[in-house]
Amino acid sequence: MRFELTTDRLLLRVLTESSAQQVLNFYKRNAGIFEKYEPMGSEDFYTLSHQQRVLDFEYQNTLKLTMIRYWIFEKDDPDKIIGTISFRNIIRPVYECCTVGYKMDQAYINQGFCTEALEATIPLLAKELGIHRFEAFILPDNEPSIHMAEKIGFKYEGILRDKITIDGKRLDHCLFAYLYDN
Repeated sequence: MRFELTTDRLLLRVLTESSAQQVLNFYKRNAGIFEKYEPMGSEDFYTLSHQQRVLDFEYQNTLKLTMIRYWIFEKDDPDKIIGTISFRNIIRPVYECCTVGYKMDQAYINQGFCTEALEATIPLLAKELGIHRFEAFILPDNEPSIHMAEKIGFKYEGILRDKITIDGKRLDHCLFAYLYDN
């Protein structure tokens, strides 16, 4: 599996715990947006030690090919994280599916960066890991995320009732899926 790739404008990298400060800065800059849509987890989420543990956990699982998270950088500024895309719960063979997640820095939304990153990584996972079905869980009122997913070919499949707890409330999520035909 490739741990680094480039697109026309972006550098996508799998990070290790040595990049925890960059990740922490990214989350702190965008806390007001992300907390509306994401389960933030533990009380120490906004600490360097927590981000180091998460990055190490994710890196170990990337080595096992059960998940992969790419952090998004502009080619012209390879030290500032502007977003992330993740592929979790990778199940192969037989099911050949995974769950897709993504988030962008508030200063970089609506510029096509997330679309560009997904259009580069979905074919990569399909070819290298044999993934056929990519699923995204999106809150029904998250119109920008729904628009982006539909723009690249994700199709609405239904409502998953009480799917994810966010801010102490169990919320319904829309299920979108993208089928990659090799």
